[in-house]
Amino acid sequence: MNARGLGFRLLVGLLVLLSAAYFGIQTFRYFSDPFSTTVVWLYRFEESMDLNGWVIRDEEALSAAGGAFVRSGRAEGERVAVNGTVAQAYADQAALDTQTETDAVARRLEQLRYAKETAAGGDASSRMDGQIFETLLQHRAALSAGRFDRAREQGAQLRSMILKRDYAPADLENLDMEIGELENSLSALRERAEREVRKIAAPRSGLYSSVTDGYEAILTPDALWDLTPSALASLDPDESAISPAGKMVYGDFWYYAAALPLDRIDELRQRAESGDLVLRFVRGVDRDFPVELWHVGQGENGRAVAVLRCKEYLSDVTLLRRHKASLIYGSQEGLRVPREALRLLPDGDNQEKKQGLYCIVGTEARLKPVEVFYTGDDFLLVRPTENASDILRLRAGDEVIVRAQDLYDGKIVSSLGEAPR
Repeated sequence: MNARGLGFRLLVGLLVLLSAAYFGIQTFRYFSDPFSTTVVWLYRFEESMDLNGWVIRDEEALSAAGGAFVRSGRAEGERVAVNGTVAQAYADQAALDTQTETDAVARRLEQLRYAKETAAGGDASSRMDGQIFETLLQHRAALSAGRFDRAREQGAQLRSMILKRDYAPADLENLDMEIGELENSLSALRERAEREVRKIAAPRSGLYSSVTDGYEAILTPDALWDLTPSALASLDPDESAISPAGKMVYGDFWYYAAALPLDRIDELRQRAESGDLVLRFVRGVDRDFPVELWHVGQGENGRAVAVLRCKEYLSDVTLLRRHKASLIYGSQEGLRVPREALRLLPDGDNQEKKQGLYCIVGTEARLKPVEVFYTGDDFLLVRPTENASDILRLRAGDEVIVRAQDLYDGKIVSSLGEAPR
């Protein structure tokens, strides 16, 4: 009896020790297993090179001779016909003051005419509200894009519209009389201003720009043929050619020139032959420009000048000169995963190994075969293999196992000690 009792106690003690050892091992594996997962997501990767170059146009600075003060009369990048007026030059401050007074009278007259239209019971107020809202959106978009020239023009329009919208005359009966007086005053001021102002006209049809920088006669399309990296680096503006009257931009093409190492030049040639090139400025313009490799200059000390040409959106680059940009020559789109998540496993009797990703399907780890078509610094772009079944086809949103111990296809990954999630 005592022997049987002792044996029973020893058996119970052994079972307790085995249970404690089992749970201890499982607990250790639970906390020491480097199990981690991540979500597969669709990723677009652009292949590009950084440039620091110059924008070149066929342009001509306008003369403001005889005018101490100049006021632009055109929007930035606006197309002007030959002999079209682009600005006004004023000989002295008195002439400029006359023009300022003329503009003030014209604005007040516009307010009164709007007030008369509103008093007549029309829907002018609702139309004006819509115009204010639309102009406000355009003003915000111009500020976000860094186009302060457009923002300035739209701000002036907003102020004028808001003044008209809020103006309420005290005596509507005398409105016609006040309008008539202002019309007479405006006519007299305009006649006086006509005698004191000199109009600046466009010598040729083109786009108008209100800013000159002294490079208009230095950086020309004809000068690009012989441009070297040293000449490009030593460019200095002709400050005497800077004109407050602005400039005219001609033709349809504009150019971007940048000095590059010869190995990058060779790469650029290959990329230009194999696909389309897109130029994207770092700031100042909110669009991409399709370009072509137009010319490559002579090599100098291991570098050469590459010239890109564009035939579109000339009005968007009239203010650009020296700007950083990215030249995009290709893109890859696929499913992005960490490099360490890729598994190479034996493929039956084949010498080559199959590659795939362990993903969590329900409570199991399932191997989904993939093809790698781009390798980044710490990521891969992959696509599912053509012969993958529907359940084993990798998709965006799948949970892929990055690190784990003792993985195999069909392993349970949700129980204690087995790759905790």
